[in-house]
Amino acid sequence: MKFTKSLFLNIIIVVLIVVSFGAGSYIKEQEYRNSRIQRCGTLITFALDKVENGDISNQDTMEALISNIYAAYEYCDDPVLANQLHDLWNVLIFEGDDYAAVEDILLIELKSVLEAIRTNE
Repeated sequence: MKFTKSLFLNIIIVVLIVVSFGAGSYIKEQEYRNSRIQRCGTLITFALDKVENGDISNQDTMEALISNIYAAYEYCDDPVLANQLHDLWNVLIFEGDDYAAVEDILLIELKSVLEAIRTNE
């Protein structure tokens, strides 16, 4: 009888240890995901600031904007949004001079991505 209680208690302890490791892993994974979403949103906010307050016809500002968009793409785990950021990044690299003239379109695209990221949090 004493052996059965001891065995049962040891099994409960092992199960609790396994569950605690699983819960810790799940929490760590969620924090990592949330951190990536926040970084992506922050980088898009930086890009928006450059478009709204900077002179994107300036080559240095445009390079910083392109860098922010690519970094946001790297942190974006949503495949649709990541694809949209990647396409925007490509357009700015190859047709950046044309986009400098139409800041409104760039603002709309960046704001829509940022809004989508914030709703996914």
